Amino acid sequence: MPSVRKPEKVGGTYAARWRTKDGRHAEHGGFATEKLALQYGQEQEALERKNKKTKPADLKITLHDFVVDVWAKTVDVRESTRDDYELSIKNHVLPAFGHVALVDIKPAAIKAWFIQLKDPQIHGMSDSYAEKHCNMLGMILRSAVENDYLDKSPMPKLKRSKAKRVRKVSPYTKDVVDQIASSFAERFRIAIWIGFYTGMRPSEMLGITWNQLDFEKEEIKIDRQLSRKPNKVHELHLKTSASHRTIGFPKNLQTLILDHVNKFGLGPDGLIVTNRSGNPWRYHDASQMFREKVAPLGFAKGEGLHQLRHTCVSILIQQGSNIKEIQAWVGHESIQETMDTYGHIFPDTMVKLSSRLDDFVNDADKISQEQTA
Repeated sequence: MPSVRKPEKVGGTYAARWRTKDGRHAEHGGFATEKLALQYGQEQEALERKNKKTKPADLKITLHDFVVDVWAKTVDVRESTRDDYELSIKNHVLPAFGHVALVDIKPAAIKAWFIQLKDPQIHGMSDSYAEKHCNMLGMILRSAVENDYLDKSPMPKLKRSKAKRVRKVSPYTKDVVDQIASSFAERFRIAIWIGFYTGMRPSEMLGITWNQLDFEKEEIKIDRQLSRKPNKVHELHLKTSASHRTIGFPKNLQTLILDHVNKFGLGPDGLIVTNRSGNPWRYHDASQMFREKVAPLGFAKGEGLHQLRHTCVSILIQQGSNIKEIQAWVGHESIQETMDTYGHIFPDTMVKLSSRLDDFVNDADKISQEQTA
């Protein structure tokens, strides 16, 4: 009779035990649940009687069951990343493949799904967003292979074109930012100005606190972001290690924040930006209000709080900041990421640099001619 045990030698996972045809005990570990282990043991014992053998991949577990019983219990990432995973899986991966056995997921089905994600008549996602969900499925399938629930992942057979940026960053002018700020109720305007003057990511900007501001040194320490969980104020994990940074604190912004705090006070944990109740102004609500305010001003659909970040960076570039300085200011891990996002804003600067070379050479030639004469 098959049985299940949870020995330490297999890392705390369940092990299936069954009796072979010659009467000996056999065992196979690594099962996330007792149910899966018992099912495997029953299959093995039945096949032993037929002089056959099997492995976990032959159990034809569905993608849904694998995600719930195995994969989800092995994910070790920060909370915000886990939340992103859960949304992708719940809203896109499982509706498409949750009912399908892992061994029955084919490259053609994945390719068709990827096309549907981008189809304007179905989901209408950008290439990069559709790619994100495909990568999520690929991660799960790789885990299935590593845990013997699948012989080979179908994902390597799927050829996807490299995701392309839908449109270039189009920063606002100062006049436009003035218009946008004026369209908000007074207590919310500070969020617009913090985004404009600092170029923080929206969650960093919404989570900024009084003790992150150093008025004497004129610095802002970015070491947290507003949580998207309703029962938490902050997440101490930022997007990347480079996101933990210290930037300048413009005097104009200092004045705006002091005026704001004098009128509206501070929120939980010293938050500068709060909602009408004095509580955290969550990203979803802030983003929705921003889109509602900019829509009547005639901007492209989909422009959100990130436009303030892009506007800040474009001004820094126009004022002569180099790419390395921009990378440090915005908290990118690599210069390549900075160039991919803002490289198109630099051409005029490149022209100015080439003009300086021309001026240098022309001046040198002029001096040489004068000396010869």
